[in-house]
Amino acid sequence: MTDEQLSRLEGKRVRLIEMKDDPYPVPSGTEGTVYHTGGGVINVEWDNGRDLGLVDGVDRYTVIN
Repeated sequence: MTDEQLSRLEGKRVRLIEMKDDPYPVPSGTEGTVYHTGGGVINVEWDNGRDLGLVDGVDRYTVIN
């Protein structure tokens, strides 16, 4: 996605499906809120207290209502 498309995710809730390349990934199924996007990274404040970004095109997630 473009940075403009990613910016539309700010404030939305997401659920992680899979985080591939992080040595200490957020567990699959964890939900969180997007607070910033840019440079292909979707920064998420996860409900489990972690603050870790998703890499667009690498990590898999879904936007939830």
